[in-house]
Amino acid sequence: MLPEIDLTDAVSLPEGALKTFPTPHDGPQVLLTRQQGRVHAFAPNCPHYGAPLEKGKVLNGKLVCPWHHACFKVEGGHLCEPPALDDLPAYAVREAEGRILVQVPASPPASTDKPEATPTAEVGGVPPAPVLAVTDTRTFVIVGGGAAGEFAAQTLRREGFAGRVVLVSADEHAPYDRTKLSKAYLAGKAKPAALPLREADFYAQQRIERLQATRAIGLDLGRREVQLEGQPPLLYDQLLLAPGSTPNRLPKLLGHDLPGVLPLRTQADADALLAATKDAKQVVIIGSSFIGMEAASSLIAEGRAVTVIAQEKVPFARVLGPGIGQMFRQLHEEKGVHIEAEAEVSALLGEQGHVTGVQFKSGKTLPADVVVLGVGVRPATDFLKDAFSLEEDGGLAVSAGLQAAPGVYAAGDIARFPLAATGQPTRIEHWRVAQQHGQVAARNMLGQQETYAAAPFFWTQQYGKSLRYAGHAERWDEIIYHGNVAQQDFLAFFVQAGRIVAVAGMGRDTDMVYITELLGLGRMPTPAELRPGMNWAERL
Repeated sequence: MLPEIDLTDAVSLPEGALKTFPTPHDGPQVLLTRQQGRVHAFAPNCPHYGAPLEKGKVLNGKLVCPWHHACFKVEGGHLCEPPALDDLPAYAVREAEGRILVQVPASPPASTDKPEATPTAEVGGVPPAPVLAVTDTRTFVIVGGGAAGEFAAQTLRREGFAGRVVLVSADEHAPYDRTKLSKAYLAGKAKPAALPLREADFYAQQRIERLQATRAIGLDLGRREVQLEGQPPLLYDQLLLAPGSTPNRLPKLLGHDLPGVLPLRTQADADALLAATKDAKQVVIIGSSFIGMEAASSLIAEGRAVTVIAQEKVPFARVLGPGIGQMFRQLHEEKGVHIEAEAEVSALLGEQGHVTGVQFKSGKTLPADVVVLGVGVRPATDFLKDAFSLEEDGGLAVSAGLQAAPGVYAAGDIARFPLAATGQPTRIEHWRVAQQHGQVAARNMLGQQETYAAAPFFWTQQYGKSLRYAGHAERWDEIIYHGNVAQQDFLAFFVQAGRIVAVAGMGRDTDMVYITELLGLGRMPTPAELRPGMNWAERL
C-alpha cells in the first residue's frame, strides 16, 4: 500500500474548486477538486498535450481540458471524449481531521512542458489493459489508420469486444498525430518520434492487427468483403470505413506534376517537404486553407521567403468571416509572409526537371524553389463507387449513428452525417470529430445504437496563437463580436436564422469550454440575450 501524503488543509479546497498542489520534497504535483462534497485527486496535466487541468472546468460530472476539450469523468478519471487517448491518472484520496491525504505512486505518469515534441502516448495517461485472448469468432475490419480508425479500434477493446480487429491503412506508418504535421513538425519543434499516437507495442497488447501500406480497392456488400491491393480480400462481420481524405493536386494546371510541387497530408508528404525546403530560399504556398496558412507559419524563417497565393481577399473568410480573416492576414504579414490576395495561378514553371516559379493569370510570375499545395482535400472514397451512390463531393451519406449500410459504418472526413443541432447533412474534416465518430461507430458496431450528438470542435495554431471553434456554420446572417479581434482576444458568434450556430474564440479558453458544452446541449442564449462579459457558467 502506498504511503499517504498530507497534501493540504481541507479549507483550501472549497466546493467546486479545481486546484493543483505540490507534494513534499519537490515531488509531483496533484490536482484536487471537490464535487458535491467529495474530494477527487488526479495527475495535473491532460494526457493529450499536457495542458494544466486546473485551468479546465468540471461540467456535468466531466473534467474538461482547457486547450482541446478532452473530457474525463470526475469519478475515476475515465476518458469520455478525445482528443486524449487514455484515462487521466486518478489517486486515492481521503479527508481526515481537516486535512486532505493522497496516495501518489512513486513514479507517476510523466507530464510534459513540451507537448509538441512529445508523443501523445507518452504525455502521461493510463492506457487500457492488455487484451489477453481473442474469444469471439467475429471479425471487425476498420479501413483507415487515421484519427477515426485508431480511436475506433481502441474503443472496440475498451467496450469489451473480444473478437478479431483488423486495422487497414494505406499509410506506411502506424497511426500518428496528423495535426502536428503542418505545425510543430514542419517548424522543426517535433521530430518523427513525436508523431505516433501509441507506443510501438500497444497494438500487439490490444490484439489489433495492422495492415500498413495496404490500400483498399473495392467493397462487396453482399459478400461482406473488402478487396485489398496485392492481398487476399478480408471478410468482415462489421466494417468501419474511415479512409480519410486525399489532397487536391490541381491536375489541370500546367506543371502540376513537376518535382518540387508538394502536397501536405501524410507524414511522408511532410518529410518530403522538410527535405525540399531545407535549402530553399523561395517557398510559394497555393491556397490559404488552414493547412496552407499553418504551413506558412511553420516554414517562414530567416533567409527564407514565403508567399501565399489566395483566391480570397483574406484567409478563412468563408469559414471565419472577413474580420477574423483580416486579423490572420495581418498576423502573417507581420511575421514576414507575403500574401498575394485575390490571385489565380495559370501555370507552374520549371527548368531542368524542377519547379522554378509560379505564373499568375495576370501574367505576373514569382520565383519558387518549392511549391506547397494547400488547396483542400477530397474524400478518399474512389474504392467505394461500385458499392455506394456517393455524394457529389465524394462523401458517403450515413445515419445519425454513422451507419451507411447493414453492418457498415463510416466515420471522419468521408461521412456526411446529420448535424445534431439542425439535422442538416454535413461533412466535417476535423481531427476531434473524426475521433468522436470512431468512438460512436465502434459502439454501434457492438449494437449500442448511439448517435453523434456533440458540437463539432476544432483548433488552429499559428505563431503560437490559438483559435478555437465550436459548432458549425457553412453560412451565417451575421457575426456578433465580443472583445477585440485585432488583439486576438475575442468571441465571435455566428448567427443563422436567429440562432447561434457556431462560436470562434481567441484568448477565451474558459468561455469556450462552457460554450462548446452549451452548443452540444442546445442551450445557447439567443443573439438578443448576448452581453459582453457574460457568465457562461450560469447558463449550465
